[in-house]
Parts: sequence; C-alpha cells; structure tokens
Amino acid sequence: MAPPKQKPGLSKQDYSTPCEFIDAVLYKLQIPYFECDLAASEDNTAAQMFYSEKDNSLDPKNSWVFGGHKWCWLNPPFSNIQPWVEKASKEANKGASIAMLVPASVGSNWWCTWVEPYAYQSYLNGRLCFIPNWKELGFKLPPLYPKDCALLLYTPWGFRGHEIWRWMS
Repeated sequence: MAPPKQKPGLSKQDYSTPCEFIDAVLYKLQIPYFECDLAASEDNTAAQMFYSEKDNSLDPKNSWVFGGHKWCWLNPPFSNIQPWVEKASKEANKGASIAMLVPASVGSNWWCTWVEPYAYQSYLNGRLCFIPNWKELGFKLPPLYPKDCALLLYTPWGFRGHEIWRWMS
C-alpha cells in the first residue's frame, strides 16, 4: 500500500506553540522569558519582541544576537526548516542563543548538515498539541501532532549532544 501523498507547505504553518511547552522550556533554560520570537505574529508570539513574516527574520540584515545570555525562541514553519536551522547555526557563531522547536527528522539532509554538528538536541518524550482551543472545538482529547519533535539549542558556547526530555513531568 502506498503512503499518503504529502502536501508540503499546504498545511497551516502558524500554530502557536503550546503555553505549557514554552513554560517547560523556560524552566529548563532557567530563564524568565525569551528576548525575541524569531517567527511569530501578534496572535502567536512567545515573546514581547518578535519578527513577523513581513519582518522576515531570515533576511541577512536581521540579527538574532541580542547580547549577553538572552535567549530567542523559534518555532519555524515546518514546511521548510532548512533555512531556519542554517541561520540558527550561523547566528549562534555570532553570539545568539536560540531555542528551536522542530520535527525530529534525524534522517533529513537539513538535520545532518545544520543540526547534528551544531545544536544540543532534546528529543521530546510527550507529543505536542498545537491547537490551543481544542476543548472549544469539541475534541475530548487534544489532537496531538503526529510526529516526534525535538527542541534544538543553538548557543555561542558550543553546547552539543542529545537527550530524551520528558518535558511534561
């Protein structure tokens, strides 16, 4: 039986990161807030300051370095992750600290080229639900994202390695 046809880029790409996951990441990093959300809108930002689609944080003129040990949050569009992990790697070399949520696509070229050699990888044990009002929509249980995800940490101090993170405990 053939696998279902994929429709890259045709699905909704701007879901908010679940608040309970953002809180777990802040706790993990021992920080009170993110300095900037690198791919957001007013409706789904995880920080007061954010780059919107119009601002285009991938533009080389837009720096992700905010000085000191200030962390940026990034939940990029999952339809094309390669430019986001590439820029995260390059910006970390300039001094940025980036926490990034991505599908755990360990066999993809973008992972092998821009994640494995440059980021600390926390594989999530516990699936995410990207629909904030799932109860209002009539779901008895939250609809979980069907793929494994990972939290990537890009840092200027070369933090490397991996773990399985039970983020809900």
